Amino acid sequence: MSDRGNTVADPAELPAPRSFGKRLRHYRRDWSWRLRLRRMARNPLPEGRADPECPDFAVGAIAISRKYCDWCLSMIDTLRRAGEYTGPVYVITNRPEMFAEADNVFPITVPYSKVRLISKSCKPLLFEWVGQRYVAYIDADVIVTAPIADWYRRARKRLAEVAAPLLTYRASNPLPDSFHGGLLFADREAALPFLRRWLGMLRSGRYLSDQVALKRIATPEAPAYYDDDGFIYLYKLVDGGGDAARAQPPTFVHVTDRMIQDHPPSKLKSYLSDRLGVARLPRHFGPHKQGA
Repeated sequence: MSDRGNTVADPAELPAPRSFGKRLRHYRRDWSWRLRLRRMARNPLPEGRADPECPDFAVGAIAISRKYCDWCLSMIDTLRRAGEYTGPVYVITNRPEMFAEADNVFPITVPYSKVRLISKSCKPLLFEWVGQRYVAYIDADVIVTAPIADWYRRARKRLAEVAAPLLTYRASNPLPDSFHGGLLFADREAALPFLRRWLGMLRSGRYLSDQVALKRIATPEAPAYYDDDGFIYLYKLVDGGGDAARAQPPTFVHVTDRMIQDHPPSKLKSYLSDRLGVARLPRHFGPHKQGA
C-alpha cells in the first residue's frame, strides 16, 4: 500500500454535481440550521476521564433522531465492552436526554434536521468542538468487536509515518481508492484546515454524499489510509459466506442503514448477538422514519 500520493479525483469522473436549484435549497436549509445552532447556549465541553491506554484521545459520533441515538448507544456499549475503551465519548445529537445516564459520554446538542447532508456536515464540526489532540469519529451504526488500544497506537504510528493529519479506510465509492467517511482518525488541530475545506464542500450542497465531497477535495497528501484491515461492512460477513463468514471479524463492523432496511430484524439481531457479541441490541430496525 502506497504511503503517499492519493489519486486526485477528476471532477468529470465524480457523480454530476447537483443542480443549481437543489444547491440553493440546500444552502437555505443549512443556513437556517446554523442560525438555530447559534441560538443554542453552548458551554465548554468537559474533558471527561481519559483512558490510560489511549492518552489524549476521544471518540465522537453523530446521532440525529431517535433511531440513530438507539444505534449509537449500542455502538458505545460495544466500544466499552469489546473495545475496552473507558475514555470520553462525545455525541452530536438532538436528543441529549437519551445519553444522560451513559457514563463518560457527553452530548453536544444541535437542532434537528431531516436533511441528511446537514447531519453529515457535523463530522468535520466534531473536530472543531472537542479538545483532545487525537479524535476518532465512528458512525453510530458501527459495532466494535475487539480492544481498540492497539488500534489507537497503530493509528498514531501511521499518522507519523505518512505525515498526514487524517486517516480513513479505503472505499470503492464513488471511485476506486476513495475514502470511507464512517471511521476517521485525526491529529485534530493539524487536520482542521483540511476538515474545514470538507465542511465547505458539504455546505455548498454540490454533492449529496459526504464521501463524494471528501474525494473531491482530497490531495496527494491527505487523507491517508489506515495500514490495517480493521474495518468491514456487515453485509460482507452475513451475505458473503465462505471465509468472510467464518473469519474473526475485524475491529469495526459497519452495519449501514441499507443493511438494516433490507434484512429481517431477526436475522440481524441473531448475527449481532451470537456472532459479534452485542449485548445491547438496538430496538430500531427497518426503514428510517422521519422525525426528531
